[in-house]
Order: sequence, then structure tokens, then C-alpha cells
Amino acid sequence: MKVSVYLHTILARQTPEGEVRHLELELPPGGSMADLLQQLRLPLDGDQIMLVVNGVMVDEGHLLKDGDRVNLMPAISGG
Repeated sequence: MKVSVYLHTILARQTPEGEVRHLELELPPGGSMADLLQQLRLPLDGDQIMLVVNGVMVDEGHLLKDGDRVNLMPAISGG
């Protein structure tokens, strides 16, 4: 299955072509957010990233579907 992944702020990938903020990823059917995070090898773990699928916050166990739009943002705190 194919999902669209949008990487925000420090999660954007630096490549020779420049900063990459959008990726199309192939995952096996029944893949979860944890599988996606593992494939991306992000510098933060799941507790430090806001996981949003189709506009709804989810956890690492959320099962993805073909065509899902995933937004990954670093969780920040402050006041």
C-alpha cells in the first residue's frame, strides 16, 4: 500500500537535492504507524512525535490504509 508522508520542521530530510518534506512510502498491507516510523528511521521516537493520519491524532499501533495522508510533527512543550 502507498501512503503520503509529510515531515514537518526538524523531521524534514536533508538530501543532495535539498530539503524533502513529502514522501510517498510503500508499506505492506496491514502496516502500522510503528512500521512507518521504523522505515523512516527518524531521529525521534514515537513519544516525541505527533502522529496524525487524515487529520486525526493516532498512536503507533494505528493500522494504515492505502492512500492515507500521514503528518509527522515533533511534539513540543512550553508555555
